Amino acid sequence: MKSKLFAFAFVLTSIYSMAQTDSPQGIYYLEGVRETASGFKLDADSTFEFFFSQGALDRTGSGKWSIESDIITLNSPGKASNGFFIQKSEKTTKNKISVLVKEPNAMLLSFIYIRLKSNIETEFLKLGTDGSMELEAMDFSGIEFYFEICPERTYSFSPIHEGDNFFEFTIDPKIVDVHFENLLLHRDGKVLKGKHPLLRGETFDFVKSEQ
Repeated sequence: MKSKLFAFAFVLTSIYSMAQTDSPQGIYYLEGVRETASGFKLDADSTFEFFFSQGALDRTGSGKWSIESDIITLNSPGKASNGFFIQKSEKTTKNKISVLVKEPNAMLLSFIYIRLKSNIETEFLKLGTDGSMELEAMDFSGIEFYFEICPERTYSFSPIHEGDNFFEFTIDPKIVDVHFENLLLHRDGKVLKGKHPLLRGETFDFVKSEQ
């Protein structure tokens, strides 16, 4: 009798253990946010893919996931994109501060805003359709970019030489990639709970697909 009870208890323990340690791999879809399709795909090789679609905007990200005590951590390799590459930083005789962004896709230029970093509070100004902007000469420590397609951050650059007043940039093609640095998601059954990398709010639910 004791041996049968022991065997039964062993089976129950094994089933419970398997339920707690089964792999979280699968596709999880964001719930509760209107007109937004987003989520994560966790693969068996500990890699993940992130997807986000809202209106005409589509963004993606990828990296590695790990799990410990029902907490899944997401990290992307390397560093986040600086958004832009500075190609020129030089001093001219012009009594203006000139910024030029060279980009063959003119539509992207319409999403770029620029301001100077200084002791005086300045506002972001929309870049010209030709990719250029001229600002009144002033003391400043750097140039700050805001890219409407990636509203979660700004990008800052300092003059390479003291007194430089002409700056030329190009856009990093990886600017739209979503970079993950220790994003934590709590696993609760078939639901992942945590912050969304692009949406404001403390907690979102990502529900595992049954397919």
